[in-house]
Amino acid sequence: MDLTSIISALTGNNIIGEISKKFNIDNSKILNVIKAAIPKFISAMQKNASTASGAAALTQALSDHSGKPFSIDIADGSKILSKIFGSNLSSVISGLSTQTSTTNDQVSNILASIAPSLLSALGKNNASAGGNIGNVLGSLLGSGSNSASGAGKVIGGLLGKMIKK
Repeated sequence: MDLTSIISALTGNNIIGEISKKFNIDNSKILNVIKAAIPKFISAMQKNASTASGAAALTQALSDHSGKPFSIDIADGSKILSKIFGSNLSSVISGLSTQTSTTNDQVSNILASIAPSLLSALGKNNASAGGNIGNVLGSLLGSGSNSASGAGKVIGGLLGKMIKK
C-alpha cells in the first residue's frame, strides 16, 4: 500500500460528498483537512505501534475494521481518534483547524468520519503484509525527520489533481 491507495480509500465511494452533505462542509475544505491529517494519523499510529501493547492494540483495531464498507460512524470514529491521538487530540484538531482555515468542529467531524475508513484501508494492507504494522506505517512515512512533510506533499499533489477534475 502507498499513499495513493490511502487517498483512494478515503476519497472513493463518495466519502467526501457524504461528509459534505452530513456536516454542510465545502468539499475543498474536507480535502484540505484530509491532506493535512493523514501524515498526523500515520505518525501517531507509528508512535503507538512502537510498544508491544500499542502494536497489539493497533493491529486488533485494524483487524476489526479491515474490509468494512464506508459509513459515517462518528461514535466509532471518535473512539478511534481518542485511541490514536490520546491526550494530544485537542491540540491536533486545533492545529489542523488553524492550518486549514476550518473550525474545530468541522475538523473533528471530518476526522471522525474518515478514521474508520483509514483503519479499514490500513487493515487490508496489514493483513497482506503479514501483520507487521510497524513496517506498514514506516513504509508510508519513509524515514527521516521530514517524512511527515514528504507524505503531506505527496497527498497534496494527489488531492490537488482530484479537486481540478
